[in-house]
Amino acid sequence: MLHKQIAGSYRSSVAGREGLRLVSPGEERRPASAAPELIAILSRRCSSFFAEAAVLVLVFGILDFFFQHGRVSLPWAAGAIGLSVALLLASVATDFTAGRWLGAHP
Repeated sequence: MLHKQIAGSYRSSVAGREGLRLVSPGEERRPASAAPELIAILSRRCSSFFAEAAVLVLVFGILDFFFQHGRVSLPWAAGAIGLSVALLLASVATDFTAGRWLGAHP
């Protein structure tokens, strides 16, 4: 019952204000661009993805090393470590460049 009274009093108070506007008649309201918010969200997600992928490459490399009882070739190990470092650098680069871009485009 209380919510009906509150809704009724709100409708009656709004009905008397039909002539009020937040924007003057001469101004046109432009829609806000969603690009900065989208880039902020995507940069965090991509940076996290690259960091998680780097960790997973190392974890699966270590598991493979144990499953093969220490018989992993040197080029394979170097490739796994190199890929992990490259993914980690991609994570840092994505986060850094997105932060700089968002700072330059308020």
